[in-house]
Amino acid sequence: MPPGPCCRRTVRTVSPRRSPSFTRFIGTGAVLGFLLGGLISVTHVFEGGSADDRLRYHYTDTQAVLYVGLLGAVILGLAAAVLAVLLDRRD
Repeated sequence: MPPGPCCRRTVRTVSPRRSPSFTRFIGTGAVLGFLLGGLISVTHVFEGGSADDRLRYHYTDTQAVLYVGLLGAVILGLAAAVLAVLLDRRD
């Protein structure tokens, strides 16, 4: 029996929802932040002040790369997470 007026079927084409992969966004931001922080610490861009200050707070190059790199990773990882949330809410 063919469907009557009360039982019509409607077929819609629906595209899947596109959302950013949060893990990839945060991971990419963290890696880029670590690389940027390491580069900043190796090039001594922000090294200023008197010679006494530099001697009092002396870190090895490895420590400086790790500390500033981790700081950069946290900051850019958080910024990437915010960007991913904003891109997700856009739809």
